[in-house]
Amino acid sequence: MEIDYGTSHRIREKLGDRLMNIVIVIILAFVLLVTIYPFLHVIAVSISNPTEVLENRVTFYPRGFFIKCYEKVMNDRFFLRSYLNSIIYTTLGVLINMLMTVMMAYPLSRARFMGKSLFLPMIVFTMLFATGLIPHYLLVMQLGLIDSIWALILPPAVNTFNLMILRTSFMSMPVELEESAKIDGANDFQILWRVCLPVSKAILMTIGLFYAVEHWNSFMAPFLYLNTREKYPLQVILRGMLISGEMSEYVDFDQLLISKMIKYTTIVVSILPILCVYPFIQRYFTKGVLLGSLKG
Repeated sequence: MEIDYGTSHRIREKLGDRLMNIVIVIILAFVLLVTIYPFLHVIAVSISNPTEVLENRVTFYPRGFFIKCYEKVMNDRFFLRSYLNSIIYTTLGVLINMLMTVMMAYPLSRARFMGKSLFLPMIVFTMLFATGLIPHYLLVMQLGLIDSIWALILPPAVNTFNLMILRTSFMSMPVELEESAKIDGANDFQILWRVCLPVSKAILMTIGLFYAVEHWNSFMAPFLYLNTREKYPLQVILRGMLISGEMSEYVDFDQLLISKMIKYTTIVVSILPILCVYPFIQRYFTKGVLLGSLKG
């Protein structure tokens, strides 16, 4: 009787692939559980019964239902004002970031740009050697930006890492696209707007998300440069809530319990905007990260 070694070998390969897939699924499921558990725990604690929270019975699902902490947080005028400030700072900051990054990345990606060899090393130098806190503060002070929203927006107008990613994306575009646009009579601005940007949509969305998260989570810059409490963004107010316990008023429960529940409540409220935005740009984000890893 002849033995078909080829068939048995293919069977062993299929079994090996299935076992590997099972192992990978188990590992990824464990990573998912470890990653999502803290998030579910925070949400569960923020809406659970205070007694259950005080006795540490809440795990990843709520026990009871209690939303008075949400009512108190959302009724705090400083919290709402800081929330609006963060939205304004993030929106305006991302617009300026994207405009400056695109306008710098495009000429640096063109071989015919005469100043490329001069400006590119200077830009890369800022990525390798950052300035210290004191020189940065003195510069902002000399520009008259102290206690101004522009102190939070203009200094980080361009992130060098994001600039280099976008420049690499523009460089990887087929030359034929640009040549055909020139034949049709398009100038550089038209080529950038009608050719480069639509093709680089995934990279642009990814960079935009990076900028948005950076502005939304910014704490040190507003803490240093803003002196008026009405101008504080969300992160600075959260610091007062989480560390100093600063709020307009508290609910009439045990101080320790309320302080703990308010911390979890403010965490949930503060991450809602990013959670609402991310699902709409997730497919661009995944594709953009992949393109950046391949083209960089």
